[in-house]
Amino acid sequence: MNPPSSVLGARFFTLACFVGVSTLAGHAWAQEAATPDGRGPEARRGPLDIRDEHLLAQPRLTLPAVSAHIIARGTWTLDVSLLVSNSFSWTQDIPGESPDERLFLIDGEALSLAASVRRGLGPDLDVGVRVPLRHRSGGVLDGFIDAWHRFLNLEDGSRPSFLRDAYRIEGTTTDGLEFSWTADEGTGLGNIETDLRWRAVDGGPDHASVALVGRLSLPTATGPFDEHGLGAGTQVVANVPLGRTFDRYLGAGATVQAAGTVHRIRYRQARAHGFAAFEWRPWRRVSLLVETNAASRLVTNSSAYPGLHWVLNVEGRVDLGETLRLDLGLTENLIDQQGTTDLAFFFGFGWRPGRGATTIPGHGQDH
Repeated sequence: MNPPSSVLGARFFTLACFVGVSTLAGHAWAQEAATPDGRGPEARRGPLDIRDEHLLAQPRLTLPAVSAHIIARGTWTLDVSLLVSNSFSWTQDIPGESPDERLFLIDGEALSLAASVRRGLGPDLDVGVRVPLRHRSGGVLDGFIDAWHRFLNLEDGSRPSFLRDAYRIEGTTTDGLEFSWTADEGTGLGNIETDLRWRAVDGGPDHASVALVGRLSLPTATGPFDEHGLGAGTQVVANVPLGRTFDRYLGAGATVQAAGTVHRIRYRQARAHGFAAFEWRPWRRVSLLVETNAASRLVTNSSAYPGLHWVLNVEGRVDLGETLRLDLGLTENLIDQQGTTDLAFFFGFGWRPGRGATTIPGHGQDH
């Protein structure tokens, strides 16, 4: 049987967020005054670079939400972030530690510390490099998540029936082979990524802008992550103004990656990805965002593993000064927690030393 999940609560929360943001956007478009107050198009910040750190998704390249805005020529940015992600899903005949049949059990936490550097190369072109340091283990969040579920009266997926703060990835493939990654916890370098972003359509402050993004994942991972393989991805992304303080971000793309089998788990080498996000700037230094991100099938040799991976990200971006920014995010699964992160927290700081030196008319100065 499958564990129950917080599907209804997540769906309601998602619907409420999107309806609320859309309503506010329409109201703002009709009611906003034209007087500049620091919340207009020049203050666009865009969605956060939150990756899929579900334990089974870690070996694969995933595509984050990306803005079409290009940083100014000759300037650069530095972002440092920590993502704490808890995964918990199972398919077995009964919950707990003594089933007669266990198709899979995924239980543990991932920490990803990443540094990203970005440089503006021209009026419509910039380039970035991302270096992640990863860790996975049993973690410490199980008790907090149990209390969270009780407080909100959400389904708990029978978490209390399983060992607390234990790391397990194990089960049986459709070929009848047992797999176990339980000994593969620890710390290591992840794949270093490079990306190139080219703005094909510059809509200025009042119209949509479109960009193409190419991404390369280099096989530099070490330790328990050393079988990640070479990967590549491409996206078409767009920014659509909804008013002076509201923007919508859309994107679709695909990834391909080598090393189709990792520790008996067979991965689909080509995947589709897409996202949609809304940004609202209620104050001069603050952006609030709601983003939903989905991807196609990840694993092919597990009959019980879902084919759609869909999450919700709630994000806040706060300028602490002219060059320093604080980023915060919360990830919750949608539809089915079997194949996505159950709960994740994102913390980040961004440094923009060139901000204010050279800007592109009608656009924000960073992504």
